[in-house]
Amino acid sequence: MSTAWTRRAALGGAAALALAAATAAHPAFAAAGDAKGKTVEYVTFGLQFEYQVAMVDGIKKKAAEAGVKLDVIDGKGDPNMQVNEVLDAVTKKPDALLINPVDAKLLVAGVKRANEAKVPVFIMENAPPEGKYLSFVDFDNEAGGAMGADALAKVIGGKGTVLEARGSTGSEAAELRHKGFVDRMKAAYPDITVKSLNTEWVADTAYKMVLDAFTQDPAVRGVFSHNDEMLRGVASALRQIGKLKPAGEEGHVALVGLDGTPLALKRIRDGVQDATVEQSPYAMGGAIFDAIVAHFEGRPVPEKARTEPSLITKANVDALGHWGNAK
Repeated sequence: MSTAWTRRAALGGAAALALAAATAAHPAFAAAGDAKGKTVEYVTFGLQFEYQVAMVDGIKKKAAEAGVKLDVIDGKGDPNMQVNEVLDAVTKKPDALLINPVDAKLLVAGVKRANEAKVPVFIMENAPPEGKYLSFVDFDNEAGGAMGADALAKVIGGKGTVLEARGSTGSEAAELRHKGFVDRMKAAYPDITVKSLNTEWVADTAYKMVLDAFTQDPAVRGVFSHNDEMLRGVASALRQIGKLKPAGEEGHVALVGLDGTPLALKRIRDGVQDATVEQSPYAMGGAIFDAIVAHFEGRPVPEKARTEPSLITKANVDALGHWGNAK
């Protein structure tokens, strides 16, 4: 086992992973023996995102250690492409199908096709509303959104207008981050006005929409982004209009993201970004792959697991426990 993955899994798993109550074997998909030589088709969310790349890399290492043959398919953040990828993956009759949905509602047909073919399904982040899956791992997105609200409110002193750069409208994760953020703002910070932007997880979209928002209201004091990737576009927009000021300097526009990516940590060190709400790809990837291996070996499979958020600021950005600092 590689030193980097050992440290990542131990730190991320110990701090962030909370197993749900139910753990059970699933007779319809019973397996016994060894994971070695088993095949897994893995349809990713999209490899254009740092967080997703880290999760894929971690799962690849776990698969290699277990002797599992892993086929990684890039979802490219495209829900329609994912539908076809899942249906194609089922035709290969793998021993397991792992999916990280872009829009879980659109994948119901693919999951049901896998059920019909007796291919066990494992899901990360966004659970389909219909169809059967053996195990599901997600992140406490609502708590992450609320943590982002607290962090942003603290930086701007609890007053002013802020923007929310949202993930895709078909994503349950994005909807829960939105709910956590706006609910906390309404409940705890009545002097803050939130303007939500449908930026669809994409930095270029965030760049354009934030430019438009500042044109309409140059007094915007901060931005919360549903992922750190979009803050790359937000920072470019602020630079273009002369508002990219370092943290602590007059006129600084506060930036808070979510994921804890290496680039986000660099922006925090550089004073561009104020905070990020960390979710660990190693905890999530490790938990779902352990569930797959448990199924292959005929052991009980946890039906659900959840990873929890933590806040990274200038004060703790260099801590070795952050996945964005892992080498």
